[in-house]
Amino acid sequence: MDKLYDNLSQLGEKELRMLFNNILQTVDRKYKSGTEEDKRLAEGLVNMIQEHMNIVSDHKFHTNERERFIHIVFSLSDAGSLKVTLSKIDKRDQCKVLAFNEWFSVGPISNIDTTAGQQDRLLWQMEFDEDFKSAQYFEPAHQLANMVKAVKDIPEHKKIVIWCADNAHDQTGLRFVLHLLRERKENVHVVNVTELYQATEFQSIKEVIAPYASGLIDRNHFQAIVRDYYEGIPLHSSQRNRYESEWEVLSSSNHVIRLWEEGTVMGKDENALDEIIIKSIIELEEEQDEDGYILAGSVVGRVLDASRQLISYSFISVRIWTLVNEGILLFRGLPGALYTFSVKMKARLE
Repeated sequence: MDKLYDNLSQLGEKELRMLFNNILQTVDRKYKSGTEEDKRLAEGLVNMIQEHMNIVSDHKFHTNERERFIHIVFSLSDAGSLKVTLSKIDKRDQCKVLAFNEWFSVGPISNIDTTAGQQDRLLWQMEFDEDFKSAQYFEPAHQLANMVKAVKDIPEHKKIVIWCADNAHDQTGLRFVLHLLRERKENVHVVNVTELYQATEFQSIKEVIAPYASGLIDRNHFQAIVRDYYEGIPLHSSQRNRYESEWEVLSSSNHVIRLWEEGTVMGKDENALDEIIIKSIIELEEEQDEDGYILAGSVVGRVLDASRQLISYSFISVRIWTLVNEGILLFRGLPGALYTFSVKMKARLE
């Protein structure tokens, strides 16, 4: 039995479902055409499975009853941090966390609350996002279609709290979720961690720049924000209407990149970050190898730091390859992950 338990622990969710389905089919076959002993064993097994399912169902029911708050975040990383922090302040059992696994700052967003719009975005991601396939395979519950349904299905009596920061990814996601909830009568609550960070006494130090993403906030500071604002801040109806209108404008455009500028989300041409990419390569002279090449991963890191934008690594990588194809950059290594190739300005050879 020990070896069997070890083997079971190595199976993934899909394999376990297939195994369970095969067991049920075998039980059904034995019950219908087996011996009397087979039928008794099959009936006992069915009763045991049903009893366990009743226990699981009862546990889920009581868990749902305890959950007063539905927290919505826009990355799995942010979801993990929020869950851990809610546990530390003893509020985890009251809060359910829903997490999108999308980069709302890149890719088409027109009609993505519909099957047709989701299909258009899916096709774009399969072509331009190297990390998309693995993310979708390992996290199916967080796929766009499933998350749209989960948000729309939130009961009216649950309090919704949307977490965001001042970046185009979170802010586009905020506007999208409010679009999905446009028929909801109850208030929606929002926690903008950038604004709350700026409002603290810590910000009396002028040199400190407010973080543009939740992941950039230190653990203690984030815990203080969650402790004080886990119930969220009610979103005024006029602001809610403004965000819904802004979603209509954003989603009706053909932009595939969105940046946070002047306190709002702005649709941009796909080459909007090219100048920063080139500048970053020039400024990274200290990281050049003997032939003047710089690891692509270092370039992406510098672009994010310099731009203070929350953009996917994959999109910046695509723009680097575009500059290579245009003859502006040279590369060495293997196309693929950022650690497998390096780049430099072509002008350095001339």
